[in-house]
Amino acid sequence: MSELLHSKIQQRFQQLFELESDYANVSDIVPDIPSYIQDNLHHNLRPYQEGAIRQLIYTQRSDAADMSYNHLLFHMATGSGKTLVLAATILYLYGEHQQQNFIFFVNSDAIIKKTYDNLTNQVSPKYLFARDGIEIDGERVTIQIVDTFPANPAVKTIYLKLTTIQKLHMDLTNPRENGLTYEALEETSIVLLADEAHHINALTRNDKKTLNKKELQEKTWEHTVQRLLNLHPNNRLFEYTATIDWTNDALFHKYSDKVVYQYDLKRFMQDGYSKNVVLLRANEEDSVKMIDAILLSQYRKYIANDHGIDLKPIILFKSNKIATSKEANAAFFKMVAGLTVNQLEQIIQHGMAVHASPGSIWHKMFQYYAGKELTQVVRDLQWEFTEETTINANSQDFLEEQNALLLNTLEDTNNPIRTIFAVAKLNEGWDVLNLFDIVRISEGATGTKATTDSEAQLIGRGARYYPFEYEGEKTYTRRFDEKPSDLKVLEALHYHTINDNAYIKNLEKSLEAARIEVKKDEYYRLQAKVKGKVKRAEWFQNGKIYINKVVPTTEDDYQDLRDYNISTDYEVDYERMIEQRIGEKETMTSKQTHEQALPIDRRLIQKAIQRNKFYRFSHLKQYVPAISSMKEFIESKDFLGDLSIWVSLPVNVTTEDLSPCQKLKIVERFLDYAVQHIRSNYMKVKGTPYFEGYSFSELIDDYVVELSKVTKATDITKTRNMKGQDWYIYDQAIGNHLEHDFIDLIQDYVETLQEKYEDVYLIRNERKVKITEIDGTRGFMPDFLLYMKDEDYTYQVFLEPKGEHLLLKDQWKEEFLKSLNTREDLEILSENEQVRLIGLRFYTNDAARKVAFKKDFQDKLT
Repeated sequence: MSELLHSKIQQRFQQLFELESDYANVSDIVPDIPSYIQDNLHHNLRPYQEGAIRQLIYTQRSDAADMSYNHLLFHMATGSGKTLVLAATILYLYGEHQQQNFIFFVNSDAIIKKTYDNLTNQVSPKYLFARDGIEIDGERVTIQIVDTFPANPAVKTIYLKLTTIQKLHMDLTNPRENGLTYEALEETSIVLLADEAHHINALTRNDKKTLNKKELQEKTWEHTVQRLLNLHPNNRLFEYTATIDWTNDALFHKYSDKVVYQYDLKRFMQDGYSKNVVLLRANEEDSVKMIDAILLSQYRKYIANDHGIDLKPIILFKSNKIATSKEANAAFFKMVAGLTVNQLEQIIQHGMAVHASPGSIWHKMFQYYAGKELTQVVRDLQWEFTEETTINANSQDFLEEQNALLLNTLEDTNNPIRTIFAVAKLNEGWDVLNLFDIVRISEGATGTKATTDSEAQLIGRGARYYPFEYEGEKTYTRRFDEKPSDLKVLEALHYHTINDNAYIKNLEKSLEAARIEVKKDEYYRLQAKVKGKVKRAEWFQNGKIYINKVVPTTEDDYQDLRDYNISTDYEVDYERMIEQRIGEKETMTSKQTHEQALPIDRRLIQKAIQRNKFYRFSHLKQYVPAISSMKEFIESKDFLGDLSIWVSLPVNVTTEDLSPCQKLKIVERFLDYAVQHIRSNYMKVKGTPYFEGYSFSELIDDYVVELSKVTKATDITKTRNMKGQDWYIYDQAIGNHLEHDFIDLIQDYVETLQEKYEDVYLIRNERKVKITEIDGTRGFMPDFLLYMKDEDYTYQVFLEPKGEHLLLKDQWKEEFLKSLNTREDLEILSENEQVRLIGLRFYTNDAARKVAFKKDFQDKLT
C-alpha cells in the first residue's frame, strides 16, 4: 500500500473516531438498555453490541431524530453479530417508538433464507429471539412475515417483509395488484433494514464516473431506497455492513454523519472475539497443501477430543476458477482414498525435518502424529474426508434450500460436512464459526488486488471465534493468548497461501485495508510481571484493596421527576408539525415567535397516557416505585401535578388556535421526553460509602499490553525497566508519555515517603479495581493505586493521570476522588487494621494543574 493511500485511510478512521466523540457520553445518558430488549433475545448482548444499541437509543430519543438520525449506519465487523443488533433494533423501535412495519433487504437470496431462519424459525439453532416468545410490557408480541403491510395493523404484531433489493426495486417500479406500492406506503411509517448495505451505493461510490451495466442497475436500487426513506417523516433507514471503502470521498461524505456505531474488524480482533489469523506460506504442490491441511484439521479435532471438547473443524479450499475447483475436488478424493500408512510416515518424517522450530504449528502437529497410531489416523482421515462430507459450492443452483441449510448449520454435531470447495459464492452472507483452515489452491491463481481483496473478505468471515467449553466454562473470547497450551490451535484460523511475492504483497495490502490483524506478523506484546519479591511480601499476600459496595436503589431515591432529570417546565420549540397544521393563520414569511403556556387539564393528560404503553401502571411502577396509583402520578406535585408546557408559536397564533388533536400531540411529546429520561436515569444499583477489602492476589497480577507493529514506530505506549525500583511492583512500567511523567514524579517523592512510611508501593491498576460514585451509579477504574503503611495506618491512595482533552468529561471522577478525603460517612469494613482512603486531584500536563497536584500530594501524603 502506498504511503499516501495508507495515510488517507488513517485520516478517514481518525475523522470517524472524532465523529464518534458525539456519542462519548452515551453510556452516561443511556446507561441501561431497556430490559425488554435483552429479555427477548436468545443470546446475551456483548459489550460492544450493547454500545451499538445505546447509541441507537441515544439518536432516536433525540428531538431531532426524524431529521438528523433517520438514516444510520452500523459499521461492524464480520462475525460481530450485526444480525443480533438488527433484532435488538426491531425490539427497541417497536417497544419504544411503536414501529410495526419493517422491510429487511439484501442483495442475496441466500442471506434472505438465512435471515428468515434467524428471525422467524424458533427451532433453528440460530434463532435470535427468545424461544418462548416475545413479550413486551406484559403482552405477547408476534412477528408476522408479509408481502405488503396491512392498512389497519393488528395490535401486538410486528410485520416483517424479507426481500432482495432487486425484487423490492422491481415490485415498486412495476406495481401489481395487491403488491407493494409507493402510494400505499405514503401513509405508513416503515423501517428499512439494509444488510450488506455496501451493495446499494453504486451511484454514490461512482460519482463522476461512467457506470457499467451492473452499476447502472445498482444505481436504481439506491434511488429506490432513498425514495422509500423520504415517503414518511417517521421512516427510518438503518444500514449494516462490515465493508465500506472509506477512501472513497463520496462514500465518506455520505456516511460521515450517519455512522451510529463503528466497530471494525481490527477492534473486534483486538478485543478477543475472533480467532487469531495466521498466514502459512507454502511452496508445495496443491496435493501436498491439501494433505497438510487435512492433517492440521484432524490434529485440531484430536487435540479438542483429548481435552474433552467436541469439535468438527471445517476446511475451505479456495480456487480462482470453477474448473480448477472441480479438478482440485476430484484430486482430493483420490488422494485421501489412496493414502497409506507408509505414505503418512514419510509425510511426518519430512515434516519433522522441515519444521524444526518448536514454536511452529507444523512442528507441534507432526510431533503429535509421530506418537500416534497411524493406522487409526489413516482410517479416521478416510472416514471423515469423503464425498458425503464435502460440498462443492460452485454450481448455479448450489444455494438451494438443502445446501443453504448445511452451510448455516456447520457447527451442528449431526452436520457431516468437513470440507468445502469454492470460488466466490461464500464471500458474503455466510455464518460459520468452525472454519479453521482456508487453503489457497495455486493452479491458475492470480495475485491481483481484486483477488486478494476477495480473499481478505473471506478470511474475515473465517476469523469468527468458535466458543467451546473447557474446564466447565464456555467463553466467546480467546483465552490462551498468554498461556502455553495446545488449545491455542482452537483459537487460530490458518490461511495456507501460495508463496508468491507479488501475491503476498497484495494480500498483505488487502488484509491491512480490511483491518484484519495477522497475529504472527503484526503484533508485539508489552508484558509487565509482578516482581517475585512483591508476591512473597506479607503485605501483598495478606493485604487488601478496598472498593466500595453497591446496593440496590429504592423508592426513596426516586421521589419526584427531578430525580430523573425531568423538568416540569417543558418547552416545545416551533416545529414543522405546527407550521403545517396551523393553516391560514400562519404567516409563512415571518419567523418571529412568542411563547405561551398550553392550558392543560387532567383529561388531556389521561388521554395522552392511555396512548402510551409505557405508562400502564404495572409497567410504570417498575421505574417509578414511589407512586401508589396513576392518580397520584397525574395529580401529585412531585410528578405531573405542576406540569407547565410552554409552546413557541408564530406571533399571530395563540394556543386557542390549536386543535384538541394538536394539543394532545404536544402533551404526548412531553410524555415521550419523560419516558426517555425515566428509562435512562432509573438505576438498579448505586454506590455506597462502605468500602470492603479484596485480596491483592485476587485483583493484581501480571498483565500484557498488546500493540500493533504497524503503528509501533509512532505508538506513544512505551516500556521502561523498573527492576531496580523496589517501590514499583511490576518489573516494567508500560504507559504513555503522561503516565511515565507521572511515574517520574512519584519517584522524586519516594525517598521522602519512605522516611515516613514503612511500606511504599505504586500499583498500576490494569482494569481490575473499580469504584462507584457514592449515592450515584457511575463507576471508573483509577489508573494507579499508591499503597503505604506506617505504625498506625494503612493508606490506599487513588491516583489518575488525565489527558487535558478528557478533563471536562471526567470532572465528576476528580470530584469523587477528592470527596474521599472529606466525607464523614465513609466507612471502611476492615477486620484487623486501620485504613485510610485518600483521593488526589488529576495529574495533567498543564503546568498550573501540575503545581496544584504536587501541592495536593505534599499536603496529604508528605
